[in-house]
Amino acid sequence: MKKLLLLMLLLCIASFSFAQTFTINGTVKNQQNEVVPFATIALHNAKDSLLIKADIATEEGIFKMANIAKGLYYLQINAVGFKSFRSSSIEVINQNIDLPSFTLLTSVQQLEEVKVVASKPLIEVKQDKIVFNVESSINATGSNALELLQKSPGVQVDKDDNVLVKGKAGVRIYIDGRPSQMSGKDLASTLRSMNSADIEAIEIITNPSAKYDAAGDLGIINIRLKKNRKIGTNGNLSLGANFGITPKYNSSLNINHRDKKVNLFGSYSYNQGAWHNTTFDDQILNNTIYNKTWHGLWKDTSQSAKVGVDYYIDSKNTIGFSANGRMSDHNGGGESQTLIGKRFSTVPDSVVLYSQTSNPEKNKNLNLNLNYRFADTTGHELNVDANYGIFTSRGINYQPNRYQFYSPEIPAIERNYVSKTPTDITISSFKIDYEQPFKKGKLGYGVKWSDVTSDNTFDFFNVINNTEVRDIDRSNRFTYTERVYAGYINYNLQLNKKWDFQIGLRAENTKSLGNLTSYKHNDLDRVDTTYLNFFPSGTLSFKASDNHSFNLNYSRRINRPSYQNLNPFEYRIDELVYSKGNPFLRPELANSFKLTHVYQSKLTTSLGYWRTKFPVVGLRIPYDSSRTYFISRNLDYSEGVSLDMSITASITKWWQIYFNVSAYHNIWKANLENGLVINNSTAALNCNGQNTFKIKNNWTIELSGWYNSPYRRIDYNSGMGMMDVGVQKKFWSDNATFKVSYSDVLGTARGGYHSRYAGIETNLRFTFEGQQLKFSFNYRFGNKEIKGARNRNSGSEDEMNRIKGG
Repeated sequence: MKKLLLLMLLLCIASFSFAQTFTINGTVKNQQNEVVPFATIALHNAKDSLLIKADIATEEGIFKMANIAKGLYYLQINAVGFKSFRSSSIEVINQNIDLPSFTLLTSVQQLEEVKVVASKPLIEVKQDKIVFNVESSINATGSNALELLQKSPGVQVDKDDNVLVKGKAGVRIYIDGRPSQMSGKDLASTLRSMNSADIEAIEIITNPSAKYDAAGDLGIINIRLKKNRKIGTNGNLSLGANFGITPKYNSSLNINHRDKKVNLFGSYSYNQGAWHNTTFDDQILNNTIYNKTWHGLWKDTSQSAKVGVDYYIDSKNTIGFSANGRMSDHNGGGESQTLIGKRFSTVPDSVVLYSQTSNPEKNKNLNLNLNYRFADTTGHELNVDANYGIFTSRGINYQPNRYQFYSPEIPAIERNYVSKTPTDITISSFKIDYEQPFKKGKLGYGVKWSDVTSDNTFDFFNVINNTEVRDIDRSNRFTYTERVYAGYINYNLQLNKKWDFQIGLRAENTKSLGNLTSYKHNDLDRVDTTYLNFFPSGTLSFKASDNHSFNLNYSRRINRPSYQNLNPFEYRIDELVYSKGNPFLRPELANSFKLTHVYQSKLTTSLGYWRTKFPVVGLRIPYDSSRTYFISRNLDYSEGVSLDMSITASITKWWQIYFNVSAYHNIWKANLENGLVINNSTAALNCNGQNTFKIKNNWTIELSGWYNSPYRRIDYNSGMGMMDVGVQKKFWSDNATFKVSYSDVLGTARGGYHSRYAGIETNLRFTFEGQQLKFSFNYRFGNKEIKGARNRNSGSEDEMNRIKGG
């Protein structure tokens, strides 16, 4: 790790200077009050029309011109498809200038070709979120969404593929504004099947407003997929291949047709590959040592598609429909060898357990969304969303086991098992959001209803003489229904040029019912729960000067248990490890604060504090003298503080850097049954960075990496990290891009953890297929005229991302 830490430090060693100057800020919109992205802004001297400064508006139509001296100026604004606009005189005296929105008129003249070049920064720090622009990273080529999350600021992925922020679980994963339909291994497999070619950006929202669902005690991570913003018929084709131990392939096609009345869009992607990993799991239980070596292979083939239409009834009313689905065919399994022997015995291991497992699984999900939007030029906006989603999973787990004794006189023993776990989940939701001007500010309010039905069957069979015999003691069916009624109110007001605030309150009433049907009686076969929670939130912003701005926000959040974690019945993971749910799991409730300082949009520093009541953790408990089981428990509380710093700067015209470091301190406390006391604390950090070197003739070189230090929750987790290098070339008038990168150049893709509690001592190490040579080709075709597309999120929130596979 020393080499990796040294190179990570080199990523952040740079110097740059700042100057105190005045700034001109503004926004560009069209006649429908929609933002015009990437408009060209030119600032001229009013006396002689000399060009002073040029800039390009952001995707949100916002521009900011810094380092402007006192004087009299005017702006010239141009955008493809619009008439050229010249502003009235603008006088800069002794303060920054915040201009009203400029409205561009549509041009009737057809231009043959206009080329607009705009480069997004790798990381954007905004008032309410941090945005990781995947398209701006060469080394993101060929990566899947789970790997991209690991590279995102302040985000970690642990040994069990759980997504952590500041070393803590509880963040909710959204895909294109909609919460994912899964958690646990199903969510991990879905994220693995999503390729960087389909992803535009990853948004990290740590303190959402009351408008968002309250789920996710550490906020939201939204994986934003690519959208097309061009008039006419156009599209994008991506082809990629990764070569490691085994090859992996990916491809995607996006097509969009847009005119003044209708926007039709569709996409399709295909991913196929196999991934290798090796795990060494040493465990001591009741003075018996279990040394397990596991060689795993994960095979995955997935297809996803999306179709939709937006119809612009007039300048104020829009209606839209979209349908997206995904089919995946997984097969995870591998071979293991476990040496079993007495801890202090001088005799060689007495038993060897051989196992060769196979877990074929087919998943399907479909989401339908119907949306209506009204928006006028006075700031009134209404959004209505109706959603329906289904998720089905059909999995089989084959577990052949063979005990080979050290003594040749003792014959080998075979124990073979099969488990079948079909899952069906349906989710319906309906929400209404409305915003309007009120008392010089903006008032928003809305309501939401959601209904979830989850049907999980666990059938377990002993294989005797090649015949499957149902094990009635370990077979069951668990159904779970949940209905949530929610309402919120949110108000935003700019007090003056320096101060503005936002305050909100959300209420959610939850009613859930779990029913367990099994051959074997269980006292916990029915759990009926109802609870009402209130979630306040607020933000106070202060713009001290053009160079310094401050932001203080607070939010209260909830993290409900995954559906399957509530199933009280036990099921077998393998011969020596079991798992069981806990129907009395309580939702996590978290309060969090964050103070952020931004210096010239280049240096961002944040100080945060959070406290969570009833945090849920997974514990490994003795099952009997030789086996263990996993179960989820509520701790009493956890709390922590964090310090984040990020730098985005241009060292020269051809060298840009980004570096982020997040340091945090967490504590976890609980008094559990059987005298088990949890009193843990950790101090840790994670960081990532990127150097981008722009060479002549459209060549770009990139060096990037990430590192997570050792940290502790219940287990002691070792540090790990990766370093990548990549090259990019643009050609065919910048319509085609070819990228090649090599990941994990130092071979550091490895980790592990150590734990000692409840009479179990575990030492686990793992390695995965980090070193890969990745190729990617991307081609954009069709009309080049740009127009702001309609972005809309569905109403499916918290309830759609708690599905967890067994």
